[in-house]
Amino acid sequence: MWEDRERTVLVTEASPGRWIRPAHEEDDLVSCANPCVECELLEDRCVGWVDVRDLQLSAPEPEEHALRASRRYRGHRGLLHVPSVVAFVESHVARTREDRARYKRGGTVGPTLFDAAGFVQAAFANASARPVFIPRHAHEQHHFAEPVDDLNEVEPGDLIFFGVHPPDARARGCVDVRHVGVITAVRASGCTSGSCVELVFASVTDPIAGRGIVARDSVIVPRSSAGTPGGGCPGWEYARARPGPEHEGDSASERLAKTVLSVGRCRRGVEGADDLPRGRTAACGRCGGSSMRAVQISQGLDPNHGVSRLRRTGVDLTRFSWDTEVNPSGRRAGVRSR
Repeated sequence: MWEDRERTVLVTEASPGRWIRPAHEEDDLVSCANPCVECELLEDRCVGWVDVRDLQLSAPEPEEHALRASRRYRGHRGLLHVPSVVAFVESHVARTREDRARYKRGGTVGPTLFDAAGFVQAAFANASARPVFIPRHAHEQHHFAEPVDDLNEVEPGDLIFFGVHPPDARARGCVDVRHVGVITAVRASGCTSGSCVELVFASVTDPIAGRGIVARDSVIVPRSSAGTPGGGCPGWEYARARPGPEHEGDSASERLAKTVLSVGRCRRGVEGADDLPRGRTAACGRCGGSSMRAVQISQGLDPNHGVSRLRRTGVDLTRFSWDTEVNPSGRRAGVRSR
């Protein structure tokens, strides 16, 4: 999916099995006069331009049916297995530098090309037998994640956000979110100003401001000695964050440490328009009721949808359906095959 009709800037990628529909009622993916159509992916509501000649689509379905089908991929609290999110990230970091995934703007499907938010979305989509989709873009993920205000309560699998406070918007609480990573470890750290927390995380940085590959970083955030406004407990001074001891002197780590914004936690997948910030990326606010028809991107079995995990469950993959329920621990539960 592209940012404009000319297909100059990649917005995101969609793997087989995703549901897609036109963003405007007058368009149709099956019989459209113009091959470039503005579309919306139903699972994460990401909007962009698609050349339908690049798609292999299944038969169109009434939108009500398509929305029900897409919701099979959304909001599965019981299937969101956070340890698998961390395992996905660690598996990429553990590779040799030459074999690690590299930066690609709009990269989402992988397995060798991602951008920062695409890598985070892929980690959650691969964490369970049935993919759980969180929002696609970093600022949407920041809006969607539950804030973790006390860094002593941070857990592996939480997201760490980076960006700046625009000078003219600080009073309104606005932030410009520019980067996101997945926290893999939390360590207590002593410092001269009092207690500190070291957050170890992995992310994909672009080759201009960062390394251009998946890499591990860490930041140390000191605790504030002053209470928070309103008489609350002491907060955390993100403005004084610095790289962890293993990354001191690294220019990419220094840049990230200067822009730490917050930490958030995702407990579920996207369930509706209210999960996304208002604006261009949520241009299509409809959840149903229109006359548009959605189609499914044709799929067999897609390795990005957790098939590697399914092979360990004993499920017959030749007859597997995504209606199959598989316990994240690896045991079969309620298998329903075609």
